[in-house]
Amino acid sequence: MSAGSDRKRVGVIGAGLIAQAMHLPHLALLRDRFELAVVADPSPSVRERVGDRFGIPHRVATADEAIAVDGLDAVVICAPNATHAGTVLAALDAGVHVLCEKPLCIVPADADAIVAARDRAGRVVQVAYNNRFDIAYERLVSELPDSTETLRYISVLVHDPEFGPYFGPEDLARGSDVPAEVIEGSRADEAAQVRAAVGTDEVDAVKAFSGGFLGSLVHQVNMVHGMLARMGEPLPAPVIAGDAWAGGEALTGSVRLRNGARWDSAWIQLIALHEYDERITLYFDDSVRTLSIPSPWLRQAPTTYAVSRAGTDGRDVTAFDSYDEAYQRELVHFHRCMLGAEECRTPPEQARIDQAVLTDMFRLAERRE
Repeated sequence: MSAGSDRKRVGVIGAGLIAQAMHLPHLALLRDRFELAVVADPSPSVRERVGDRFGIPHRVATADEAIAVDGLDAVVICAPNATHAGTVLAALDAGVHVLCEKPLCIVPADADAIVAARDRAGRVVQVAYNNRFDIAYERLVSELPDSTETLRYISVLVHDPEFGPYFGPEDLARGSDVPAEVIEGSRADEAAQVRAAVGTDEVDAVKAFSGGFLGSLVHQVNMVHGMLARMGEPLPAPVIAGDAWAGGEALTGSVRLRNGARWDSAWIQLIALHEYDERITLYFDDSVRTLSIPSPWLRQAPTTYAVSRAGTDGRDVTAFDSYDEAYQRELVHFHRCMLGAEECRTPPEQARIDQAVLTDMFRLAERRE
């Protein structure tokens, strides 16, 4: 692809872990498609170090300042969860395309407002579900049957040490100079939005709902929803159970499918273990299909799609490894959507369904409490 009119000027809003580890490096690699025009972060030291590292000319404190930069085509939103909805709406109001990290929002009504604003603006809103662009995931989905008739069970398990094992002291720019009023305001805004969504703003509830269900388990829920949609399952399917414990660092949720099959999901944060495990397994009457996904912080680490099938003389097992970076493929898709060459594969309507399921899981967990 040639430079010129197809090259889009992009701003990154929020220069924390996901921006520094994934979006900024891949945007820089895709320089024929993207020009890094502005980075916004409330930490002066972080935005300066990140700006220097990636050659970004404009370094500002707020999303509004970033959106106001002349000639901006798009923003990638990597700021805290509670800022997402307002920033998406402000960008659309300015006529700017949006790639927003998950969750799209905390309050369900905000997802509806974003859909309406997108339609008025005629711009792209893509939710950053990077796993949907993993080639191994795409292959699994392409090989699924046309219905869930023979599906017996879905199991999702993730245990996660966060980023500790994967980054040295100089790998990420970190700052202790975020103004106290910004930190306090962000926490208060997140608590208020959680209260509006689920009726409580207890500290553990905010961590479980915003950080756990919407911030982490959402990835796997979105992937399973893509699988179920391929098989014609009506979405969202009814939620039948939910639980949260260990201060919001352990979560489960269960869904009942149309044929009576059950889908169970679990996310557990195990900071001290330094081990990442993410698996989605679908059990059919004649096959078992498993997607094993590495830590997102390990670039070019393979995602494996394995299938066990009933064979004539025993069991046949095949496996496929995908090394292409899903984060980079996601950004290429975003660029093509802005050009009108592709239809957005992860629109806000999809996020709205994910949010409905995760909200019901949390409410059942609270009821059990």
